[in-house]
Amino acid sequence: MNAIVNNANAAARTAPHPTHRMKTLLKREFWEHKGGFLWAPIITSVIFLVFTVIGSSAGQFAFHKFQSESSSWVVNIGGQDVPVNSDSMRQALAHASPSDLAQMHDAVNGVLMIAGVWPLMVLGFVVFFYLLSSLFDERKDRSVLFWKSMPISDTETVLSKLLSGLVVAPLIAIAVSIVTMLVFALIISVFMLGNGMPLALLWSNMDPLMIVGQSLLMVPLYALWALPTAGWLLLCSAWSRRVPFLWAVGLPLLVGALVSWAVAINGMYRDTPVLGMMWKHGIVRLLTGTFPGTHLISLSDAIRHNHHPESLHDGLQYFNGLNAWTSPALWIGAVVGVAMIFGAIRLRRWRTEA
Repeated sequence: MNAIVNNANAAARTAPHPTHRMKTLLKREFWEHKGGFLWAPIITSVIFLVFTVIGSSAGQFAFHKFQSESSSWVVNIGGQDVPVNSDSMRQALAHASPSDLAQMHDAVNGVLMIAGVWPLMVLGFVVFFYLLSSLFDERKDRSVLFWKSMPISDTETVLSKLLSGLVVAPLIAIAVSIVTMLVFALIISVFMLGNGMPLALLWSNMDPLMIVGQSLLMVPLYALWALPTAGWLLLCSAWSRRVPFLWAVGLPLLVGALVSWAVAINGMYRDTPVLGMMWKHGIVRLLTGTFPGTHLISLSDAIRHNHHPESLHDGLQYFNGLNAWTSPALWIGAVVGVAMIFGAIRLRRWRTEA
């Protein structure tokens, strides 16, 4: 009897903690999909930076070819065109108004954030196809039988794939994005030095803490907004016996097309705002949630009716500020997404073949 108890205690002590199991599962997902999670955003950023170098070189060549030696680059400060390769530029910056300095700050950081958006664009495609194939592929190659023989529950497996797509992949893309911004700034610095521009015009206006903070704040908002899309893709991946892409994309589009056709046939198209909401908050949301920034679709009416963002800070309030977090569409979609994820977990328990 004591031997049985001792063996049970020993097994309990050697059993991995749930957090350790989840960490191992996340590592497994990363190494199995390293090409999409890591190399896809890196390659995209490298291509962008190469074109930046080519474009800067072409612009430099054109400037020296078509401009006379007496001409120079100018920047408008306080309504005056100030040559950037002269001492008057530094004097103008020293006496610039707070409004002019704020505009320069927004311009510099806005350009940097645009330069870093390319890894985030490819992130949408990577996460979409990763989630869509995650549960289907393991049934297709029968590896699901091996994983079911391990002391890992279906809930842990599905949640590991969910966290990999909505947390791990965005964090990697953001890290690549920040490095891309830095390299982009260095390339522009070389261009500025070649034209006699003071580097303070760029580096003194950079706000790295704001850029990093806003990027990290995007991760939880992105995960919540993408939950219905992730739930739908996992549900199709767990249920479909073949070609899950057709079910995930074709079914919502078919339903939307049939409903729109029925409404148009009855001559009610202009009088049915519900139809527009179905496409905007239903089908489009379901198919594009893995792309960062698509939550602005639900805020487009508020932006149009209230005011257009007039500064970088104003625009970021819509992108991931209080306006985004208080959107009903965000939380309603999250609840729907959780329900579909629960359905995917239940389906995985008895679906073992594709």
